[in-house]
Amino acid sequence: MKALRLLVVDDDQLIGQSIEEFAKSLGHTAVYAQNGAQALAHFGEQEFDLVLLDRVMPGMDGLELAGKLRRLQQGRNWCPLIMLSGFSEVDEQIEALNAGCDDFLAKPINFHVLEAKIHAFRRTADLQAQISRKNRELLHLREVQEEERRIAQHLMARLVRQEHLNHSNVQHMIYPASLLSGDLLLACPSNNGDIYVMLADATGHGLPAAITLIPLTQTFYAMASKGFQLATIAAELNLQNRQYNPVDRFVAATLAVFRPREHILEIWNGGIPPALLLDKKGQVLRRFASRNVPFGVLPNDEFINETELCQIREDCQLLLYSDGLIEGCNPAGEQYGKERLEQALHNVAPERRLEAIRRSAFSYLDGQPIQDDLSCLLLSCPLELANKQPARKGGQVSSQVGEWRFSVSLSAEQLKRLDMLPLLVGWGQSLGVEPSLRGSFNLIMAELLSNALDHGVLEMDSRIKGEVEGFERYIEERSQRLQGLEQGEIDIEIAHRLTPQGGTLAISVSDSGKGFDLHNLPEPNPGSLAYHGRGLQLVRALTEVLEVRGRGNEVYAELSTDSAAQER
Repeated sequence: MKALRLLVVDDDQLIGQSIEEFAKSLGHTAVYAQNGAQALAHFGEQEFDLVLLDRVMPGMDGLELAGKLRRLQQGRNWCPLIMLSGFSEVDEQIEALNAGCDDFLAKPINFHVLEAKIHAFRRTADLQAQISRKNRELLHLREVQEEERRIAQHLMARLVRQEHLNHSNVQHMIYPASLLSGDLLLACPSNNGDIYVMLADATGHGLPAAITLIPLTQTFYAMASKGFQLATIAAELNLQNRQYNPVDRFVAATLAVFRPREHILEIWNGGIPPALLLDKKGQVLRRFASRNVPFGVLPNDEFINETELCQIREDCQLLLYSDGLIEGCNPAGEQYGKERLEQALHNVAPERRLEAIRRSAFSYLDGQPIQDDLSCLLLSCPLELANKQPARKGGQVSSQVGEWRFSVSLSAEQLKRLDMLPLLVGWGQSLGVEPSLRGSFNLIMAELLSNALDHGVLEMDSRIKGEVEGFERYIEERSQRLQGLEQGEIDIEIAHRLTPQGGTLAISVSDSGKGFDLHNLPEPNPGSLAYHGRGLQLVRALTEVLEVRGRGNEVYAELSTDSAAQER
């Protein structure tokens, strides 16, 4: 045990100095003060482990001195006070303790008792020193954690593109169980007009869970903005989680994309409660249960990226929510549950559903703290979006871009395994397709590639989609034909040619199929809600030239980069 530093206060110099010498004989350090003023001066200048003070002194007595010492001690280490008095009555002892003293010792001093009390307070002082040290360590740890949280919050705020979550078709809410959320909500409109969303729920909550989500955000934005297939995005997110996060840190997630031109909603669910497709009255049209494992559980060669597709036949809304919403408990320990969630949505208008969920859930919790991060996202899927063509804003291709041309041939094996549209769009943008043209360029490429693959190479008949349950049959048959494809080819050529007015993007897509007759294509009908025959109508509306060449298996289109042509 460490030596103590004592302050001895007594107007009787003989008694004071004898206590001082006795303390030194025990290996301690002692300072003598003859009155209260000297004691306060010493106490203000240095730290003491124990103070022994006389009850009766001229001027400032021991009771007054004890009160002043306690006030000086605020913000400093605890220092016990022992009152010395020639009066040993109980009332005297109580008065001393009430004044702020910790113990009482009667005069004449029994040095054996004094020694025992010093040893006892030394043990207490050692414990107090340990507590003080631990408190300093905890304070430092808290400061470090606060700084880590601040940096993590700043990073997450920068990584999450709030402007996309504020998209007119997206509503969202998130309530973390601690300062940082382990749930993540993302939204991203792609360059072809599709809308992607993701709800991710990392293992645990707080800072460790939030850090787990960081590798996924930029991958999602990068791939969604380019229009990658949902299954491709899911596989890449699984790979990112495996590469960057510890082996025990998994991320459950639901990915969804609404493709307004095709009236298609596609869902990938890995470990999240079923997503709900709601009609205008808030009734559940369909549930999309988890069919996959969370990100990080399996290596990519074993990872299952199965998606579900749903044809949108009426205005509807998709609800994604984390398990923190339905597993919240009321004071009786009963969970909120899926049934209450669905009941809260009955006969509620789409724009009021988020608030209805919030009120219902927190009313049920009845003041109970959130035990897990609580989040949900609503994605509106209106049919009217499908009838809006991209605005062709005026613009001008920079003369610095110049002329360029690239071509690529895709074999059967490449058609089966590559998500080519984002790659082609990316190449075009890198070569100089201006931002004002990218919406039209992306849609044209998407439709021409889809037409070449589905109707040229795979020889699919889009009229199947119009039959009862025809869409599901079309998707299933297309998947089977693509997986069994052994022969087939698509050739793509894109060139930019300068003209006096600006320039022209020439796009040619040919396939190994039998071909078709463009003259049989019906005129564009902006109000049509048919589920087939709209692709080339849209291309014809967006381009200055649309021709079928060869034996009917090549489609050639020209998109003017002249600002005057774009505004026509």
